[in-house]
Amino acid sequence: MISLLMHAVDPALEGRELGPWFMVPWWISVPVAAIVGAIAVWYFIRLGRSEVPRERRWIRRISLLFVIASLAPLVRGLTFAHPHEDRSAFAVAWASVLMLVLASLVLAVVDLMLTARRGLHEYRELRRETLGGKRKGGASG
Repeated sequence: MISLLMHAVDPALEGRELGPWFMVPWWISVPVAAIVGAIAVWYFIRLGRSEVPRERRWIRRISLLFVIASLAPLVRGLTFAHPHEDRSAFAVAWASVLMLVLASLVLAVVDLMLTARRGLHEYRELRRETLGGKRKGGASG
């Protein structure tokens, strides 16, 4: 049994104390990724509604595409690429996940800034309508 395990270990790691490494079973990771992907596709379609502002729709859709693209390397890194057997596949999988999630996070920050800017403009317009364009401390006449 031990000799079978030693052949599976990356030759560069032979003779080192590697310790245990837990991999998520495929029957857990693949269905969860499929469910997350289905929810992302559903949200992608829902973003096509007219209530969603155009600039935010495109940013959110691109962000969703990054999330959907990150699902395959995530499943590979969690389930199929064992770091003791194939270090490069493991590193590539997790580097891909990190880059795609980081890109999605950057787009989320841009979306937040656009939403805040739009909210500020709406607030100023509402204040102008409510107060009639008058400001405190204005000239009395």
